[in-house]
Amino acid sequence: MPRDFNKLLGVLGGLTLLGLNVAVVAFFFLWQIADSAAVNRMEAAAGVDPAQMLPNANPLWIAAHASLLMVLAADVLAVVFAVMLVKTLHRTRSGVVAASGQSVF
Repeated sequence: MPRDFNKLLGVLGGLTLLGLNVAVVAFFFLWQIADSAAVNRMEAAAGVDPAQMLPNANPLWIAAHASLLMVLAADVLAVVFAVMLVKTLHRTRSGVVAASGQSVF
């Protein structure tokens, strides 16, 4: 593959990961705001009114936290793969220098 195409794929992958991060964090904070408002509404009345809670509050809680954890895991994997790629490129360049007869050390 041409070098420019690889750079383009890297940039597009980074932008995609950034967009995913923004979307998941926005979902998490919007859910948290809605959940807090629902809990405050429920407790504001005299006594506790469970009808004021968000529908499917527990599955939404699980989805919000799981999506945040999955994005964090994807970010960690992206950083690990980027570091491995940089090390591989560095070794390849060092190997080319060593093969040309120059000392690496």
